[in-house]
Amino acid sequence: MPIQIEHLTHTYMPGSPFSAVALNDISLTIEDGELIGLLGHTGSGKTTLVQHLNGLIKPTQGRVIVDGLDISQKGTSLLDVRKKVGLVFQYPEYQLFEETVAKDIAFGPKNLGLSQEEIDQRVRTAMEKVGLDYEEVAQRSPFELSGGQMRRVAIAGVLAMQPKVLVLDEPTAGLDPAGRRSILDMIRQLHAAGGLTVIMVSHSMDDISTLATRLIVMSKGQVALTGTPREVFQHRQQLSEIGLGVPQAAELAHALREAGLDLPEDIYTAEEAFEAILQLAGITSKGEAGVC
Repeated sequence: MPIQIEHLTHTYMPGSPFSAVALNDISLTIEDGELIGLLGHTGSGKTTLVQHLNGLIKPTQGRVIVDGLDISQKGTSLLDVRKKVGLVFQYPEYQLFEETVAKDIAFGPKNLGLSQEEIDQRVRTAMEKVGLDYEEVAQRSPFELSGGQMRRVAIAGVLAMQPKVLVLDEPTAGLDPAGRRSILDMIRQLHAAGGLTVIMVSHSMDDISTLATRLIVMSKGQVALTGTPREVFQHRQQLSEIGLGVPQAAELAHALREAGLDLPEDIYTAEEAFEAILQLAGITSKGEAGVC
């Protein structure tokens, strides 16, 4: 179920003194099964872009086509679009409102007019996908849970709609390091299970570097860079100029190259940096001395 974005422009409050162009002539295709990292500084347009993907806002100009459905075309059912593309807002736990976890996750499927048996099955499946034990938490109030668990409940509520595309806007925002790792591992597992395209909005290069199959870097309402993480992170100077960095491992490798060490230019993960440094020292990853 590809998403095609064709010459998309979005202007807030057009024709007024407060008119602001948030997106300017963006064209992209998101293929089935990708895990996209959408990066950019505050105000770059990344949140405006993802809100177009399920018809939450519509283009000022251009088109967004989701599985053949043009969201701006008169007569297109936005409900059909939103069944296909699930959007999880930043701090989604603030939108929890039901008295139990199970009821909150069931809210969306219930509004589809499904049977109670189908709703219950979707709730159980969604909870399993996000790593929540049904027997342990289904009948508890979501507000009794930890911040990370509440976020999982909110994501489960979107997954219960069985979307083909899952859009996550800053899914680790506000979490402590352990909570961040837990949510990132969950996203990795969701994507690895197959059948789901994931688009993850982030400003953290370290969060996204080991997850994404492709990065889209935005600046001033336009796409500045796109490619695999390895390709994008080699544009260190350009990323710096638009207010972004590179993963810490890439920064370390750059500093070591500046100091005279012969390290590859395309290192961007901690594992790669570790292996490369060991090789320079003549030591294998198992701690054995290499043959010089």
